[in-house]
Amino acid sequence: MACLLPIVSRTRRLVRREVVARPWIPLVPWGSLVIAGVYFVAGKVGLTLASVHPSATTVWPPTGIALAATLLLGYRVWPALFAGAFLVNVTTAGSAWTSLGIASGNTLEALLGGWLVTRFANGCQAFDRTRNILTFVALAGLLSPVVSATVGVASLSLGGYVSWEQVGAIWLTWWRGDVVGALVVAPVLILWGTDRTVHLTRARALELVLLLGSVFLVGWVVFGGPSSRTSGYPLTFLCTLPLAVAAFRFGQREAATCVALLAGVAVWATLQGAGPFGRYAQNESLLLLGAFIGTMAVATLLLAALVKELARLAEIVKTSEDGIVATIGKTPDGIITTWNAGAERLYGYAAYEVMGRPISILIPPEHRDEMSMILERLARGEKVDHYETVRVAKDGRRIAVSVTVSPIRNAAGRIVGASAIARDITDHKRAEAATRERDALRHVAGLAAAAAHEINNPLTALVGQAQLLERTLDLEERRRVEEILEAAARIANIVFRMTRVTELDLIDAGPYVPQMLDLSKSSQPAGRSARR
Repeated sequence: MACLLPIVSRTRRLVRREVVARPWIPLVPWGSLVIAGVYFVAGKVGLTLASVHPSATTVWPPTGIALAATLLLGYRVWPALFAGAFLVNVTTAGSAWTSLGIASGNTLEALLGGWLVTRFANGCQAFDRTRNILTFVALAGLLSPVVSATVGVASLSLGGYVSWEQVGAIWLTWWRGDVVGALVVAPVLILWGTDRTVHLTRARALELVLLLGSVFLVGWVVFGGPSSRTSGYPLTFLCTLPLAVAAFRFGQREAATCVALLAGVAVWATLQGAGPFGRYAQNESLLLLGAFIGTMAVATLLLAALVKELARLAEIVKTSEDGIVATIGKTPDGIITTWNAGAERLYGYAAYEVMGRPISILIPPEHRDEMSMILERLARGEKVDHYETVRVAKDGRRIAVSVTVSPIRNAAGRIVGASAIARDITDHKRAEAATRERDALRHVAGLAAAAAHEINNPLTALVGQAQLLERTLDLEERRRVEEILEAAARIANIVFRMTRVTELDLIDAGPYVPQMLDLSKSSQPAGRSARR
């Protein structure tokens, strides 16, 4: 994992979404009727499990339905949720006024949960990361139901339908029922609502059918049907196996579906008095079962999210252009345990050629002391970031690289190896060298321009005076003046070559600089044609 951290730190920033999914039911009147109708039916089913009071149940699916509808369709669904909640309660117990209070509490619970999840857990994408899942559980699963339970119980109490001695038990039952709905029902609806595509090959479809069958079978064995011989045995640990398989093999959507299926089997069996929770009174049995199912739901969602995160990080590592190498061992000859495609392109070795071999195969002899130095810095807790060095490729090429090194620690926190992300900076180094060479040539050009200016002015005066003097002299003296003029012409040619160096900004001067600065050619005697 340590080798992934530097990449993860450069990745993708989380963008929160206020509108999290395109609704599949437009909120025209009939769409609102559908939502209200589903809420009403789910509420009636949930209230069949009520025991301490007709309006309080240990399993309340409408909480999950309302939360999912709010996140998927937006806050505009509140009239449909309010209508469904009112109809459920007004046809169950109490009066119209108490039903209005309970419906208000249920609606506020959904709106508050939707706002909190959108604000703090990335809305419908809350199940993509473990941290967001925990935030979802805390805010939508545990906090928001407090509103519904408090307002609902207060409405019944003020209406005279609940005595003060019953308030505590009813409130706890109400709250736990809403928690189960939020943790079991809402994730299934949200995950299927945000991704409704199904791509299954024949083999994959068969595997999914077998998985669902195994979940049902395990639920039957663990919670025991009425005629099951395993009824009452503490076999709840068996539930983790098919749920873990669902998380690893299919992902969060199917894993949440398996949790819901298991919950359905468990509730049905417990109502029959079977299973590890069936030996108690109905309300106590369902409260214990709700706590178990809620725990399994959260654990399964966390496991599925972790698997998804690891798969995403593995894909980043696989497709990274940087070479990622992890080694195990506290010596410079640590054994290579990770080798991605970027490392293959960078060093030329295939993974099978280097896995299990010492990291020293990549380090030139003159740089062997580097690994000891790097491991010493890691042991002191120092960060080794963008360390520029040289490595050796499979074909013997020397590669300039920038290396970021992170420690690999065991469960006790001790450093057992190192991971390195290497980036090829050979072209960068060449560009730096070219820049330095160009800067040096510009400096030379500046000196040449200054020297040419200082020479050219007196040279022009000298040539002019010599030419004037030549007209007044006899033949022998003219020959000597001509020699002076020829020497001046050679000096002028040298000055001309020096001035050409100043044109480096306009041309690629590299090939021409030796010729420009080859003064020996300009020192050769020139003919009279050089004279002006």
